[in-house]
Amino acid sequence: MKTQYTKLLMLFTLITGVWACDNYEFPPVVDTPPSITLRPITSGLVEGQDFRMEIVLSDGVEGSSISTLESLSYDFIRGGAVVLSGSETLTTDNATVTISVPGGFEPGDYTLDLTVRDTNGNATSTVRSFTVASLRPAFDITGTWQMEPVAGSLAVGPGPGNGEWFSISQGDVTTRACFYDDTYTFGADGSFKIEMGDQTWLETWQGVGSDQCGTPVAPFDGKGSYQYSYAGNTLTVSGEGAFIGLAKVHNAGEISNGVPAQDEITYTIVDPVQDGNTRRMTLRIEAGAGVWWDFKLISGEIGGGEEVSLVGDWKMEPIAGSFGVGPTEGSTEWFANSAADVTTRACFFDDVYTFGADGSFSYEMGDQTWLEAWQGVAADACGAPVAPHDGSGTYTYTFDGTSLTLIGAGAHVALPKAVNAGELPNVDVPDSVTYKVISLTESGGVKKMTLHIETGSGVWWTFKLISE
Repeated sequence: MKTQYTKLLMLFTLITGVWACDNYEFPPVVDTPPSITLRPITSGLVEGQDFRMEIVLSDGVEGSSISTLESLSYDFIRGGAVVLSGSETLTTDNATVTISVPGGFEPGDYTLDLTVRDTNGNATSTVRSFTVASLRPAFDITGTWQMEPVAGSLAVGPGPGNGEWFSISQGDVTTRACFYDDTYTFGADGSFKIEMGDQTWLETWQGVGSDQCGTPVAPFDGKGSYQYSYAGNTLTVSGEGAFIGLAKVHNAGEISNGVPAQDEITYTIVDPVQDGNTRRMTLRIEAGAGVWWDFKLISGEIGGGEEVSLVGDWKMEPIAGSFGVGPTEGSTEWFANSAADVTTRACFFDDVYTFGADGSFSYEMGDQTWLEAWQGVAADACGAPVAPHDGSGTYTYTFDGTSLTLIGAGAHVALPKAVNAGELPNVDVPDSVTYKVISLTESGGVKKMTLHIETGSGVWWTFKLISE
């Protein structure tokens, strides 16, 4: 009896278990969409560079039977337009796909739209934004250039921007007209051309009896095949006879001093500026150790090469660096005014300096100008002009194209303390002050002028003025 009871109990347990299993609801199977992980763009963020980026995709655990990855599709979009599309066929649960675009993209802002699908029709999309930078510097030099026909456009000295050994005068600009009409053309394809016409400026090292206009002498006759490269502020011209400015000047020295010619010359671009359709830049080169040349070039409206008149009303140009001081000519390493100083010293930047056609000179400061402690104020600040630098005197000027002399006690441009013998109040107020006119240009009816003055030994001030 006991044995039968035991058997009945086991049978009941079995039946109950089967019944329970038959009524149990197992969790439903959920097929989630695939995932996308974007790895960094490892190449192609600069124009012309191959684009490369890895995409990590997953549809779950490898070997699962619910679904697998099926495809990846993508579009590169710029400005709302698709510039490139692609796709990959997939057959596994996990995959790493590398998107490669040989040659990369043009400069600009892009989005990369990606969509991954699995075999059950699930899809996941994502977007990556990126910018392709230009290899071309912001300042465009393509086009035709000439040496700017102004005083100081050719200069050499013992330091960068220093023209104390030689700075061409306005008279020499006229004498060398055959040089100032030479053109230098930078092509968008990297080509470089020199056009001299029938005449250019020759020096004795080129086989002539004296420096003079004459027929271009090979290999510096513009007839070679030249190229250029330009990155950052560095410009390099290459090819036998390639040069800009003076043919004798290259990085190893000067040909006139017996240094062999070079087939490649590198210049530093300084102060590039565009004003309407006119562009200007200074090319600076160290020709051997401690010999620094500056070449000032212009592209666009030149004004016929005519001498720009000094006559008219002028003010300090209201920009950062409009006045500064340093140990060598053109240097402002000790001090240069900031953009904020233009606002702080507004009473100074509105002072007007007037050069009359009859040789008269005057300046008008109004009720306020910038005063410094040496003029009797407690601190540097705007205040009422202080004699003899208050514009109340009678003044004249002389100008020969390179030197500007203001005559009369208290006559000055910019800072009254900067005089030839030193700086006030360390020296007496002089009866005249002479400045070097480094540049005097006109573009679109606006004239600009840069003045240098050595106040004593080894103290050089620079003043930049603009016409009203």
